[in-house]
Amino acid sequence: MLSDRLPGSATSIVVYDRKLVETIIRDWSTQQLAQELRAGRFGSRLTPRQRAELEALLTAWQQRALGPMPLRDALLVDEERGRRVFGLICAALAVRRASVPPELRAALPAGPLDLEALPEPIVADPALSALAETAARDGLRLAVQQAPDEFPYPDNLEALTPPPPRPARAADEFEQPTGWRRNGAILLAASGVLLLLLPLLGGQIPEHPAGLPLALITLALLIGIRAGWAGYAGSLCVWLVANLPGFRHGTTLQALWPALPLLAVGLTLLSADRRVRAMWRWIRRRLLRRRPERGE
Repeated sequence: MLSDRLPGSATSIVVYDRKLVETIIRDWSTQQLAQELRAGRFGSRLTPRQRAELEALLTAWQQRALGPMPLRDALLVDEERGRRVFGLICAALAVRRASVPPELRAALPAGPLDLEALPEPIVADPALSALAETAARDGLRLAVQQAPDEFPYPDNLEALTPPPPRPARAADEFEQPTGWRRNGAILLAASGVLLLLLPLLGGQIPEHPAGLPLALITLALLIGIRAGWAGYAGSLCVWLVANLPGFRHGTTLQALWPALPLLAVGLTLLSADRRVRAMWRWIRRRLLRRRPERGE
């Protein structure tokens, strides 16, 4: 309920969301406010006359090439229109309003002015006291005004600067290893391959090829792609599965059921590592590129 007593042109007290007003002024552009107003997502509490006036003011700003400009900057550039725009934004965010009885007006300062608290004589009025309770409960602001769209103009516009934009996070792309990462990865991978091939060259089949050779090759890959902790932890889980006592050639599937939870944890951790995901995307793109070539 916006109006407990019809305010008219008499002195009234209004409860409005000053924090949201300042957020809109700081973060929205003139064009964005105009779009929200025309789409009906802003200004539902404004009268038709107020909506038309606000739209006309915003259109005038857009015609002056102030459309992309933040509202805060537009208010600084054109204070005359800015005062009306600010008042109408506040009126759109007014929650409750009540007129002050004539016998109590002397206890109030001349508006428009924000109030920290209601003066003592005003508190005795039930309707005005209810406004103070609403403001205190919802963290809103009380203001004295002479007209429904007159609100205290901010004196802190210079301080209403938008927060610095977050640095744009580049899409995770696979980076081929260079420098010491490349040399270290090559050394580890070569060591793992040699440990796997040497017994074969001697005519022996390694009893457990998934042990140290697989560990060195996996470590080379993780270092090369600069994996995070999730990649290392997931690879360790998968390596443990491959090194379980029952993991041998010819092992039945039933003997591997106990290893499935550990395998699921390992794959989940691997999928959580953005470097591992980037590597798989890179591999998938290369494979997709080659398919048309083979079709030709």
